[in-house]
Amino acid sequence: MFQNLITPDQDFKDQLGACVNAMCQDDATGQTLVFERDKGKLHMRYIVTHDAMLTLMDTDIDRYEMLVFDGGNTSGDSWKHVFFPGQRTHCFVYEA
Repeated sequence: MFQNLITPDQDFKDQLGACVNAMCQDDATGQTLVFERDKGKLHMRYIVTHDAMLTLMDTDIDRYEMLVFDGGNTSGDSWKHVFFPGQRTHCFVYEA
């Protein structure tokens, strides 16, 4: 009955790809942050360039504790999408 439902892993990958795509648009605003744990400490890093953004899809995403897309566009849309790779979960918030 539910054979055609999308798996959590596929949903995670699809939503991550959609965020990368949105942040690479010409009218995109906002920033992308990744959080990595090193020697017990959590470190934040900005993803600045389009090339670096595109490499997120080819990276071992499990090395990150969390990814935060704080996005929008020049038309005024604003949203946040937070990903937790270890758990393959994510949360999207649209800000009207």
